[in-house]
Amino acid sequence: MSAEPDPVPIVSFTGRSGTGKTTLLEKLVAELVARGIRTGVIKHTVHAAEFDGSGKDTHRLRLAGASPAAIQSGGLFALFQPLERPLSLDQIVDQYCALCDIVIAEGFKSERQPAFVVLGENADAMPEALPEKLLGFVCDGPVDTDRPVFTRADVKPLADFIQQTFLKEVSRSEVRVWADGEFIPVKPFVKAFIGRTVKGMVSALKGVRDPEKIHIKIGR
Repeated sequence: MSAEPDPVPIVSFTGRSGTGKTTLLEKLVAELVARGIRTGVIKHTVHAAEFDGSGKDTHRLRLAGASPAAIQSGGLFALFQPLERPLSLDQIVDQYCALCDIVIAEGFKSERQPAFVVLGENADAMPEALPEKLLGFVCDGPVDTDRPVFTRADVKPLADFIQQTFLKEVSRSEVRVWADGEFIPVKPFVKAFIGRTVKGMVSALKGVRDPEKIHIKIGR
């Protein structure tokens, strides 16, 4: 049986609407990225029409039977794929965020990921049910709890906590190998050898300048 790659850590932020979750995460993500941490974000919403509503080209094409329907503009790409059932956070991360150091999720309160609860200014929005893996709270007022409490005003202590808890060692050069869809465990020395060799060969190709990510697919 082959070993599996270390999972990308996921930290969720839940809380009632209007408590400022997105504004908080803007600051937190900027702080994590400034520290050299590759950070992905996944937001849960029940309002699908917000990004693919009636009348939009991708919506019309999906109604015509396109599956999937995609759109690209400049450096942005979006894919709309009908699902028989919603993907779990783990599935989304495995498929789309495998190269991230960490993924921050907004919402997904029914998932069993480690989570912070974002409260109102005076802890006046405490949810009836708390996450199973409660990490702490974000609130600008006092909270009656034995868990850590962080403020919106300064996200550095919150980023410190996340980094120390989930990212004790972040590798800046990650090499992962799959063969026929199966993950192949590779020792650090071999990883370094593959990384240096492949990057050296690709960098020598015309028009390539110091690539940060390299994807190679070999098939029949």
